[in-house]
Amino acid sequence: MPVRNIWFLALATCTEGIRHRALWAIVCLAVLLTMANLGVTTLYTWDLGKVSVEFGLSSVAFTGLLLVFFLGMKILADDLERSRIFMLLSRPVSIWQYLTGKFLGLVMILLLATIILGLSAALSMHYVLWQYPAYVPPNFSWVTYIMALACQWLSLVVVLAVSVLCFSFASQPFVALLLAVSTYLVGQNMELLRRVVTENAHAGALTGQENLVLALSWIFPNLSLFDKKYAAAYGMAFSGQEFMLLCLYGISYSALLIYFATLLFRRKELA
Repeated sequence: MPVRNIWFLALATCTEGIRHRALWAIVCLAVLLTMANLGVTTLYTWDLGKVSVEFGLSSVAFTGLLLVFFLGMKILADDLERSRIFMLLSRPVSIWQYLTGKFLGLVMILLLATIILGLSAALSMHYVLWQYPAYVPPNFSWVTYIMALACQWLSLVVVLAVSVLCFSFASQPFVALLLAVSTYLVGQNMELLRRVVTENAHAGALTGQENLVLALSWIFPNLSLFDKKYAAAYGMAFSGQEFMLLCLYGISYSALLIYFATLLFRRKELA
């Protein structure tokens, strides 16, 4: 049963991640960052509410990236180093089931961490907004904050899918980590690069390379689309339609990367 195998691998991966010391070290760091929100915010004499909201969401994003790049890659690398992958593939478990199960298990860890850290950040934000009501952003909405938090989680899921893809063909886990980090940096700035090239006639070395930049913008993930900290901080409008489109983009892009990861992993030399 493919679904049963995937579910078993996802639960086993999630359990392994929860028991891992690195997870709790990263979570403790994130909680400290969230608590620091109370102190850092008071250093500003204006826009206290905006700073509190952005700092809280930034702590969630930073922690999620640590989980993806270190805990996620560590779990995948351990399967190879400890030869657990051979035991799994010797059973009626295909490569696509293995990668999908591992990916979903790590997605569950990210979801759990996002909920815990998002709640912790919300408590610190609520205290700041209650303590300084004069600095509450106009039209601030907790619904917008929850939607921004969900978009942050979706961006982490996309980065996780990129990491699994890099792991599927890289010869060493460290190489996969470098490729994943590089792709993340490109994805964070791809939208800005696209606008500079398409809307500016003096774009330096990229002048006249609009087609190349547009092609790269379709290949690399556009992670800046998921960054809604600004909208949550200023209480800007964030429609449900836009949120659903972002969900569709994140899920479909991640699924496509996992599919390519399966094809590449079959050609990878495991021994």
